[in-house]
Amino acid sequence: MKSVQNFSIALRACFCVSLLLLLPMVAQAHTALQKSTPATDAVINTPPAHIDLEFNGPVKLIKFEVMGVGHEMPSKFEVQADAMATYRIETPGMHPGAFTVNWAVIGADGHTVANSFSFNVDSAAEAHADHADHADHADHAEHGAAAHGH
Repeated sequence: MKSVQNFSIALRACFCVSLLLLLPMVAQAHTALQKSTPATDAVINTPPAHIDLEFNGPVKLIKFEVMGVGHEMPSKFEVQADAMATYRIETPGMHPGAFTVNWAVIGADGHTVANSFSFNVDSAAEAHADHADHADHADHAEHGAAAHGH
């Protein structure tokens, strides 16, 4: 009976050690985009001169395209020999509009991961924000003058 109990304890210990050894491999297996600039679903007022991608570890970026409505925007993307965690791709000729960035990478585990995100360049966004800001300041100035008896 004692030998069966010892075997059971040894078996559970081996199982626990196996799980601990597999955990880092599972954690590395999931390549993900952690951050982009412009961010996902961002509305920016100035067309970006470049797009930044930050991954959760070194990856080899094998695809990068910026799609406008009905056309691909030019970029200076070139596949690099070395894996990196961050990429900055110049995007000359960007203009106002809705864009989708399609990307694909090969992760440290050798698997290819592809995904996309979108953003919008709206030059009127700043004008709306400025107009609202000026109206807010004018409103405060008006109330301030009334409160001081002017």
